[in-house]
Amino acid sequence: MTTRVAVVTDSAASLPDALAATPGLTVVPLTVVVDGTVHSEGVGLAPQDVSEALDRGEHVSTAHPGPDAYSRAIDAAVVAGADAVLVVTLSRQLSGAFDAARVAAGRASVPVDVVDSGTVTMAQGLAALAAREAASGGASLADCAAEARRVAEGSRCLFTVDSLEPLRRGGRLSGAAAALGSALAIRPLLTVRDGEIVVDSRERTTRRARAAVASRAAGLLSRDDAPAPGHVRVASVVGLQDDAVSGVRDQILGLVPEAVVVPGPVSSVLAAHAGAGAVAACVAEVPEALAARLRSL
Repeated sequence: MTTRVAVVTDSAASLPDALAATPGLTVVPLTVVVDGTVHSEGVGLAPQDVSEALDRGEHVSTAHPGPDAYSRAIDAAVVAGADAVLVVTLSRQLSGAFDAARVAAGRASVPVDVVDSGTVTMAQGLAALAAREAASGGASLADCAAEARRVAEGSRCLFTVDSLEPLRRGGRLSGAAAALGSALAIRPLLTVRDGEIVVDSRERTTRRARAAVASRAAGLLSRDDAPAPGHVRVASVVGLQDDAVSGVRDQILGLVPEAVVVPGPVSSVLAAHAGAGAVAACVAEVPEALAARLRSL
């Protein structure tokens, strides 16, 4: 009998609504706290609300889902017919989501594997979607986990922010790196390395920083080496400002016209740590069937 594998991820994956609604995929919301008021990601609090709260100087903090939230998602998947569950989380270097999911896995009634994506935003989301694509083809839990790890480990996420201060304040970047950026009034190009956010390079203006994000993403999409068999390189661009997202997407397509580039919103949780001007481009190798679906969005 074929094992039916459901996939669970968290809302830091920044999946557009059409992708979050993928059958067999559940997105567990993270928590955003604004001046003491607790919100679940996507319930009554938009990313723009978070950005405006930061601009007003309000205290914004975030929290990962607890074990009970993951348990509820796993139990719901079992009720819906799954006999195994894969959980793909935000980098454990940036969040306690992985550890909470492991606790939930230990008390589940079905086999559960937990994959630390080691990354953020749509790089995490594409790993979860690739695993779900494998599951829809009848792959085992172990094979679905291997696919999620392969996509996540082979992905690259590049982004820029208007200020490093929110990342420093939230503990996602060292104080020294943030202070350097502020002192020089630069626009940093950031990436995720070994699960952590690091400064990759620096530009003098927002325009040049966003152009660098687009150029790096285009270079990754058009690399000479072939993707893994049965896979295609795709990109996603997410951010709070629609014009910034469309601008970076258009620049990537101008350099690689045949590319699949999916635009989307950044999650409220990431908005709290990155600020209003953040724009991220992620490149990953995904199954051809998933790439075709992404192209149709």
